[in-house]
Amino acid sequence: NCVLNLVREDHKRQMFAEMHRVLKRGGRVAISDIVSDEIVPEHLRADPDLWSGCISGAFQEREFVRAFEEAGFYGISIAKRDQQPWQTVEGIEFRSVTVIAYKGKEGECLEANQAVIYNGPFREVSDDDGHRYVRGELVAVCEKTFNILTHDPYGGYFTAIEPREPVTEKEKAPFLCKGYVLRDPRQLKGADYKLTTENAGACCAPSGDSGGGSEGSCC
Repeated sequence: NCVLNLVREDHKRQMFAEMHRVLKRGGRVAISDIVSDEIVPEHLRADPDLWSGCISGAFQEREFVRAFEEAGFYGISIAKRDQQPWQTVEGIEFRSVTVIAYKGKEGECLEANQAVIYNGPFREVSDDDGHRYVRGELVAVCEKTFNILTHDPYGGYFTAIEPREPVTEKEKAPFLCKGYVLRDPRQLKGADYKLTTENAGACCAPSGDSGGGSEGSCC
């Protein structure tokens, strides 16, 4: 705690940029510090006793999160926020907050015919780059975004869909990572995919498992 609050105001953004620079791709940072619920006024910032007590230099809590965003981190989440303030000064509450963030969204966007399905529970979400994901929709994504969404902290919220025939490195073309584009299932299966199969068996859980129908039935 208090490490960031003891850094001069004009050096704080540089410090976040340096954290991002030295972290390896795919790496994670977890930072705990004291933040304020309101902006700390100048007369409190000038108080040396409050400065040494991690009060004067505190980030306002929204600005704390924004500093991670501006440094280029993604998957930013508030892992812990103390309910009770650590200290209150002139009505301003100061409390401990822990933020977790990841590095890895740098690099070019390439088309590998991949897609993701957002599983919910929300109707729609967007990521740090403004990509939209509507629950249940087959959304086209670039290879870089696909890799991000299939690992922490997003992995449990998305179903990953790979193409039936992998795209080779030579075949990968630039992908326009903007807007909201649905993936045609034929891009995943291939235009010549004409397979017809027999009934694969039960499409519901056997009797006794979660109230499903009898084995071999389709509910």
